[in-house]
Amino acid sequence: MDKFTKLIVLSEQESLHNLTLLAQSIGINVQQQSKNAVLYGAPLKSGVLLACPYANSDLNKKGLSTELQYLLHKAPLFLFQAERSLLDANQALCAGIRGVIFRDEQLDRVLTALKTMMAGQLYYARSVMSELVDQMLQQKLLSSTDSLAVPDNNLLTRQEKRIIQLVAEGARNKEIAESLNISAHTVKAHLSSIFRKTKARNRVELLRWLQQPVRQETPPLFKLA
Repeated sequence: MDKFTKLIVLSEQESLHNLTLLAQSIGINVQQQSKNAVLYGAPLKSGVLLACPYANSDLNKKGLSTELQYLLHKAPLFLFQAERSLLDANQALCAGIRGVIFRDEQLDRVLTALKTMMAGQLYYARSVMSELVDQMLQQKLLSSTDSLAVPDNNLLTRQEKRIIQLVAEGARNKEIAESLNISAHTVKAHLSSIFRKTKARNRVELLRWLQQPVRQETPPLFKLA
């Protein structure tokens, strides 16, 4: 997904919420509105990211609450003020939530989360992203023994496959560069090549590409040893 140009923090309090103040402090174009104003107001322009306070009823075994579903139709969103014991981050990720800021998050992590999500990236622990990727790969293995075969035309290079694996685990460009001992500029070049070859426009679409059933016209990614 492209970078977001505006953050709307949903809050019912009249004074500015701490999250709003933090966003302002790092130069984010941020506005605070009530949830009803967004739900029942005019359609939001593209480039808007919503910050929604988490309520215990927002996410359960049946999925997202009706209210959160409506908000997601308005704009992409992330959750904040969430209790770790009351929210399953894996479930939130699969439901289309772009990230979760927990109530006990350290200040520097909150700032990192805001910067990361405004840049168009997901914000989840690496372990959460890794578990999701493992599930995708297991599904591919179960669906077909050939589902992970390397294409004869070498769609992706070995280095590109390594980078995709790290992206799928939630690694950022700087972390990928450190892991592979290459520069961040080289990582960006590889990602541009990967996006072109897979026809993905961003990291989210790349993860969706990994989930797609194998088709003859879309060669799969990895090969079983």
